Formats: sequence, structure tokens, C-alpha cells
Amino acid sequence: MGLRPDDIGYRSGVHLLVDAGSSGCETFPGFRDYIMPRYKTKAMAFLNISAIGLVTMRECFDMRNLDPEKTAECVKANSGIVAGIKVRSSGSILEGNGTKPLELGVSAAELAGCPLLVHFGETPPTNAENLALMRKGDIVSHCFHGKDSPLWDSLGNPVPELEKALSEGILLDVAHGAASLSMDVAESAVKQGRYEFSISSDLHVRCVNTPVYNLSTTMTKFMSIGLPLMDTISSVTEIPAKRLNLAGWCSDPEKNATVFRIRKKTESDRPFVDCDGKAFPVEDIVEPVAVIMDGQWILI
Repeated sequence: MGLRPDDIGYRSGVHLLVDAGSSGCETFPGFRDYIMPRYKTKAMAFLNISAIGLVTMRECFDMRNLDPEKTAECVKANSGIVAGIKVRSSGSILEGNGTKPLELGVSAAELAGCPLLVHFGETPPTNAENLALMRKGDIVSHCFHGKDSPLWDSLGNPVPELEKALSEGILLDVAHGAASLSMDVAESAVKQGRYEFSISSDLHVRCVNTPVYNLSTTMTKFMSIGLPLMDTISSVTEIPAKRLNLAGWCSDPEKNATVFRIRKKTESDRPFVDCDGKAFPVEDIVEPVAVIMDGQWILI
């Protein structure tokens, strides 16, 4: 379900794309050798625990494709490009295999010495079952989804299992996507001052036209529900850079930076809605106008 990297990358104000499990250990060399070099926008990846990645979108159909040893070998052989391991651990994906794919992902991550990025959504497994397997530095993806078992209560407090996980160093990522962001869930958490997440767009062919569009649109949505501007900026710069071990990534604006403006919303602007079609109360829009990439100024 991929898109052309430059269209959603530097042309929309984004310097670095992080692929979230499209490829596994058998298909990653194709991604690395034939996709990444063709584009100006830099890229990294989380490697799918399934060797075939998302070629069929049914990565758990044949559990023989989930090989921790080979996955770990691929991670270690591609240090600096592969950031960690991705497991989609929700009921609509797992083919009845429960927590076994996540358990295999944990084994691979232990062997490779890297973090896990874990997709949360429909149960089973329960939030408690998934979170119990995760370790300090692992990342909850789709942290503000509105599916059958949200990670937050109606007041914006993390459910007890998530509260415990956060206290143990598990991290949060938005990963907007086509079906994984509820305005009500996100707004209630933000109103409680829960700002400790990275903002990502989870762009693919099913959401690039609506409701996600690009990263700056997702930033705009979070500002509209109360996330302060500086925290919004941090969520797409310092926080992800730290998680990806990109030392110095945000330290030299003359080498890498996005120039943006904030303008008032007009009637002609596209809609700002969550995955259920609920409108965000947007008044101010974050709009990128240029990027500086490796010292080169590029107007968008």
C-alpha cells in the first residue's frame, strides 16, 4: 500500500520517512536497493516480523514466515537503516494466532538489541496481553485509536495496563492512518496534559487523500485539540529523532529544517476529520512552505 516517498516526504515538508513494516527480512533488500536510492527523501524502516512483510497484507497466515533469527540477522546487517521490528498485534490481522507473532517479535528484538513497534487495534489480544510482552523503549502504535478497547478512559487517563507500561518506559506514537485516530480519545488525553507521544501520519494509499493527507495536517489536528505549538514541533522532531537514535538530527537548522507558516483556516480548505469522520475544531493550519535538506533550500 505504498506511496512515492518524495510526494509524502520533502514535498510536504518531511525530511525522513520511516516505513512501518512493509518489508520483512526476505523482501527488505529490494526496498533498500531499489526503492530508497531513487528518491531525495531519506528513509528508514521497521522490519516486519514476517519475512514477506505486507506483500499480501496477511503476514500471519503462514506462521513459518515468522523467523526471529533471520529477522534479527537482517536488523543487525542493516544497522542505521532498520530502526527496529514491527508487529501488527490486533485481532483483524493475526489469523487466530493470538500473541504468538508478538512473542516472536520480542524474541527477534532481543536477539537484535532493538525496539519493537507494535500495532494496537481490534482485540484479541487484549491491551493487557500485548502490553505485558512489551519492554522499555518499545513503542505503542495507534495510541489514540477508537476501536473496541481504547487505551484511554473517557476522562483521558490511560487504562491501568497502559499506565503501568508507561511507568516502565513504553512509548507512544500516533500513527494516524485510515482507521486509527479518534478525535475524542486524543482530545481527552491531551486535555489531561499527556503530551509524551510522537506524531506520525501512517500514510498509505487508503488514507493519503482522506482523512490524513500529510504530516502537517496531522499536526494541525493535534494543535486544534489543545497540544501547544512547541510540543507539536517536538513531537515531529526531537521525540522521533531520539527514538530513532539520530544524534544531532535537530541540532543544525542550516543543514536540515522545515520552514512553515501558521495561517487561519478558510472555507476552501480540505476537511480536518478523524477516522470516523468527526471534525476537528481547526482554526489555525500548519502549512510547510520550504525545506532545507543537506544545506539546500527547496521551496514546496
